[in-house]
Amino acid sequence: MPQTIDARSDAPARLLLIDRDAATGQVLAAPLTERLVAAEPLVEARSGRQAMEMLRANEYDVVLADLATLSDLSAKADESVSRIARLAPESLIIVFLDAASVSAALGAMRAGAHDCLSKPVSGEALALKIGGLALRLGRPRALGVDGIERAARERVEGAAPSVAEPAAAILPMWRQEQRIIEEAIRTFAGNITLAAAALELSPSTIYRKRLAWAEGEAKRA
Repeated sequence: MPQTIDARSDAPARLLLIDRDAATGQVLAAPLTERLVAAEPLVEARSGRQAMEMLRANEYDVVLADLATLSDLSAKADESVSRIARLAPESLIIVFLDAASVSAALGAMRAGAHDCLSKPVSGEALALKIGGLALRLGRPRALGVDGIERAARERVEGAAPSVAEPAAAILPMWRQEQRIIEEAIRTFAGNITLAAAALELSPSTIYRKRLAWAEGEAKRA
């Protein structure tokens, strides 16, 4: 039986990093434990199979998974993410991508990830993203995130008026929608989770729209 998480919000949060590169953990460990209130030291797995064994024995509040490291689980990236997600139904799952790819991010989100980040990953930015997810999904247990929740809320509230301004030029509706979404993403320095929260959308909706826009541009080219 998996060891269950203490439901109290003041219990230490547990984080699992799945990455075959030990350097990733070295970069992320200190910023995460410093920025995430009451977080336990980062637990690491060097392969997808090792991570699955750990998830069967324990539960984690946050699972950080390098997509390439999960390749030993399945030849299909989305199936690899899905297998992790099925073992961690109560976890916040963030997938790391080696290169920015809307299609890869969308596939990971459909498979159960809550968000994606392109490598290299900043520990400070990752802590803010986790705080934003905990806030948006109503999971304070995910990280006793006093300061991070407050910062995420302030950024979301501060950005709302700017993204609601009407477009200066008369454009097709989809173009106006694209402009608003892209401006929101720029406002949050590329953080799609916080941009989605400001726009009252889900990150997966933004990923789908950006993929559709990219496919439309390719057809028009």
